[in-house]
This record gives sequence, structure tokens and C-alpha cells, in this order.
Amino acid sequence: MRSGRVLIVEDQPNFRKGLVKMLHSGDLGWQVVGEAGNGQDALALLEELQPDLVLTDIRMPIMDGIEFVGHLRKNYPDMIVIILTGFKNFEYAQAAVRLGALDILIKPCTEDDVRQIMNKASERFYEKYAQQQKQLLQKQLQQDQELRAVLLDLPYEMSILPGLNQALSGKELWFMHMNNEDLANKSNGKRDMSLLQFAFSNIVEELVKGAGLEARLLLVEHDTFLLVAEWHQVDETLQDGIPTASFEYLKIRTSLVSMGLAPPVIDLAQLYLLTKEAISDPIRLPTLRGNEVGSGIMLSLNQAKVREMEVQLMSAILVGQEDSLLVLLNRVIHELSLTSPEEMRLGALSLSIALHGTIQKQFDPDDQNSLARLPNEMPQNQWTPKEVLDWAQEQVKHFLLQFNQWQASKSDNVVERAIKYIEEHYNEECRLTDVAAHIHLNPSYFSVVFKKATGESFTRFVTRVRMDKAALLLRNTDMKIFEIACAIGFDEPNYFTNVFKQQFQMSPKEYRSSK
Repeated sequence: MRSGRVLIVEDQPNFRKGLVKMLHSGDLGWQVVGEAGNGQDALALLEELQPDLVLTDIRMPIMDGIEFVGHLRKNYPDMIVIILTGFKNFEYAQAAVRLGALDILIKPCTEDDVRQIMNKASERFYEKYAQQQKQLLQKQLQQDQELRAVLLDLPYEMSILPGLNQALSGKELWFMHMNNEDLANKSNGKRDMSLLQFAFSNIVEELVKGAGLEARLLLVEHDTFLLVAEWHQVDETLQDGIPTASFEYLKIRTSLVSMGLAPPVIDLAQLYLLTKEAISDPIRLPTLRGNEVGSGIMLSLNQAKVREMEVQLMSAILVGQEDSLLVLLNRVIHELSLTSPEEMRLGALSLSIALHGTIQKQFDPDDQNSLARLPNEMPQNQWTPKEVLDWAQEQVKHFLLQFNQWQASKSDNVVERAIKYIEEHYNEECRLTDVAAHIHLNPSYFSVVFKKATGESFTRFVTRVRMDKAALLLRNTDMKIFEIACAIGFDEPNYFTNVFKQQFQMSPKEYRSSK
């Protein structure tokens, strides 16, 4: 999941620089993508930077924050906005509400004030992100239905052709056919077929992702998939890997044939039919024919469930909401218990794949095994609903065990290593993301672990280390104030002086005199 992008609009350079440093540290989960000193300059940056959040002052020269947000809302009605102001009064609160601001941040503000309001923004951002993903999947589902209708020569509206032609422009099409004899041996009808289709689609998608490709997989018929990829991007390794993994995991032989560069959409049905006839199986399953569109829709919906579940799991982990994680998993298991046996098996497999995917992405990002997110087994057609639920609960238990072990292993010496790194690099930029990368830990989770262990946020800890070093230099050297600021990692002496005052309740000059 990507980090949220922030644009800071503030005419006071020191305050703006302080916000940028705090957000750049990474422990708040946001990335500063731009700065502006007034609303007019900020408007020019919106389209170029595409931020998810705007932090804007109200009182600024040329164009103030009220006018700026008014213009912003015309083109970006849903953008998250936080108002910055040094004036705590009713009119500004009214203006913020009228402009749809998420909250107001009163200046001067403490680090805890900023942290609290940015956590609130994170929750809103993850909600929006999940909704955007859902809308994107719905749009893809609609286009999948249209493409399937074209391939099978079913009735369709001519108005869909321009959109499909654009989506397929410059793409290579790959015909994937599962051996019907193997399918007949593995399935007992439509219910088992859905499970096999779902498992096979996940195998292909993971291998494609592992190869670093952006590709699209579509179930066309019960035994046939279409892979849409960039031209000449499906190399021999992937061409061999898909059939190998299909047989290894599912015991189903699979044929993979290039259909070449995508032709105009009106010629797709003929190309599909010719390819199908060229590699057709002698054994068919006629009882499963006639509802290919419905099967494809169900597969797309199941894939969507996996992605949605991963977003929810990762959101809970990234914002440090362990309780929310448990509530989410308990709710999923409960909802699973209310479904039909077929839906229960598919739902349990979807949950397992999402859990394995989260383990790989969050807990073990160095694992290069493309199929690491697939469970070793999947629910069997002869299992009772209780056996399926027990299996799903075991998957959840395994996930929570991995989660707890990950927390424990990373917490054992991670803070000690982090502090050592800070002590050695405090005079550099020393961002949270740098330290997290050094100790091989997710930045958001590292932030939570570090604060639990030290009682301070990462930013506050680094600042305290720097101020202690500055105090040491003030007491024991004749270095000038700006030299000390530079020596401990501050580019701006005035900003250093302000931070030092907050720590010691006196200026650096006063501190030196008192000692």
C-alpha cells in the first residue's frame, strides 16, 4: 500500500520547515511531495503533484487559505484538507467546516498535536484508498464482462468497442487452457470447479507479479483463461513457470499459447475460436457450459475480496491498530459461518490468500517466492462446513502467530540497533525511513515499536539526541551557534535555536552563558 502524499502550504518558512522535517521522518506514514508559500503557488502544484492531503495556513499573502481551498474544491472535492491557523476563533472554525476541512491545527503546536491530527488523516486516507480500490475493481469487473462477451461472440453493445480497443492497444494475448481430463478428475461439478478456477487464477497472478509484470487475467470459459500483458513481456521463465506451478499445486496440466498482438476487438472472437480449436482437448465437460459469464463474474468478485481484505489488514497494521486487526478477523470468520458450503470454501480460501499475502508483504518482504502467499492446501469438496471453518480459523491462528513472532523478533534488539544508528548518524538527515531500512523493518510498525520501547516518538528522540549533543558542544567548545547547528544536522540556525529553546527553556547563547 502506498504512503499518503502531502502538500504543505504555509508562508512562514520556519514553521513549514518544521512540518516538513517531522513528516519526512516517516513515522507518521506520509510523504511530503511539495511546498508552497501561498495559495496561488499551491494551485499550480495540485495537478502536477496529485497530493492526497493538503495542509494549508489561512492567512497568507497573494492568495489566502480560504480562497485557495475554495478553488481546490472545484476540481478536487474529496481531497483531505487540514487548516493551519494561529488564530483560534469561531470564524476560522466556521470557514474550515464550510470548506470541508478534516480538522484545524492551531499554531504554535506540539509534536503530539501534529501526530494526533495526522493519525486522523491516515484513517481517512485509508478509508478513501479502500473505497477507490473497490470502485476500480467494479470498473474492471464491468470491462471483464464486456471482453468475455466479445471473445465468446455473445451479444454486446457497440459502444463498448472504443474502451476495449484502448485497453488492449499494444497488448499481447495469451491463451491458457486447463486440461479437461485433469479437471474431470479433480472436480465434482460446478462448485469444485469454482474453487479450482480461483486457485489457478491466484497461482498465475502471483507468478506474474513475481516477474514484475502488470498484466490482466480473465476467466473466459470454465477451462480457459486469457492473459493480457505488454508485448514480449511474458518470457520463457514465466511461460514454463505457470504450467509447472499449476501441476505442482493443483495436479492440472495447462497449455499456454501466445495469440499475438491484440487485434481490433471485432476480430477477437474469431482469433479466440481458432486458438481454441488448435489446442482443444478430446474430453469436454458439457454440463458446465452455458454459464461462463456468471463463473467469470464470481471469480472476479473473489479476487476483489482478496484485495479488499489485504487493504484492510495492512491498514490496521500500518496505523498500529492491533485491536482493529482482531476485530476484523473475528468478523470475517463470523460472516463466513453464515454462508453456503460453496461460498464458505471460496471465502475461506480468499481469507487464507489475503493472510499469506499480508505475511509476505509486511512481515517478510525479502521473501522472493512468488507463490509464498498461497496456502499449502485448500478446502476440499468433501469437507463439512465445520471442517472448513476450522481450517479458516487455523489460517487466522497461523497469521496471528506469525504477526506476534514478527513483533517479538523485531522488538528484541531492534530498538537497540536503531539507537546505535541514530547515535552514529544524528548529524545527517537521519529519517525514520532510513533507520527502518537499516534494521529491515516496516517504517510504520517500527514507529510503534520504537515509541513503546523508549516512551518517545522517533522524531522526538532524534531531536533530543541532537539537542544533548548541542548542549555538550556549547559547554565544552567555542564553536559558533551556526557551526553547532550544522554539526548536529540542522541546516537553518534559526530553526535550531527555536528547537533548542523548546528543549532547554533558554536560547543556545543563554545556555552557554549559564554554564
